[in-house]
Amino acid sequence: MSSNKGFGKYGITKNEDGYQVNAKSLLESVGGVQGLIETTLPSFLYVVTFAFSRSVFISVSVVAIAVLALTVRHIVKKRPLTQLVGSLLGIGLAIYLTLRPGAQAGDFYLKDFWINGAYGSVLLLSVIVRWPIIGVIVGFLAGQGLTWRKDRRKVRFFDLVTLLWVGLFAVRLAVELPLYLLGDIVALGFIKLVLGLPFYLTMVWVSWRLLRKVITPEQDGNLDQ
Repeated sequence: MSSNKGFGKYGITKNEDGYQVNAKSLLESVGGVQGLIETTLPSFLYVVTFAFSRSVFISVSVVAIAVLALTVRHIVKKRPLTQLVGSLLGIGLAIYLTLRPGAQAGDFYLKDFWINGAYGSVLLLSVIVRWPIIGVIVGFLAGQGLTWRKDRRKVRFFDLVTLLWVGLFAVRLAVELPLYLLGDIVALGFIKLVLGLPFYLTMVWVSWRLLRKVITPEQDGNLDQ
């Protein structure tokens, strides 16, 4: 493996025992406890506040105040602002979609449907054209480029792992879209929390259980058998 930093953001770390995925490495991949809070708190506050107030304005206001507080805390602790940019843009877009004329409470989550649909479609297309994205990512991070494409077995293997991620985005849409269309915002909000980071980190772990067949301590990241 050329660099542990590359795999680190996917929850994979390297130590004297080889490459590992555990609770600590998975937590670190999302920015630790701070990153976990920054990622989940806005959605949690929105659904809880809406469940009690049934007011979109109050719910959005609570989210905005919380995000401002997290941003100030982030700056005070001198953490890189680049870690917050994506989250701030996402929350800003969610608030805009929720408060725009003719919007409904569930539009706070509208952007997530687009994101899941886009990611799932791109991953599925990569499998159809026989360039599974998981294979491209692993090959690049392991410093092996695209040599795995010469082996049909490996292509099929990476197809499988990529399709598992397609399934993640498909499940989210299949479960969440009906709730959005029914206007059941409270149920949608809590389901999204379950299918958010917990589901994502579970998929990382499952993927690792499969990918460690080609990323082993003996191979040191070498994909060539």
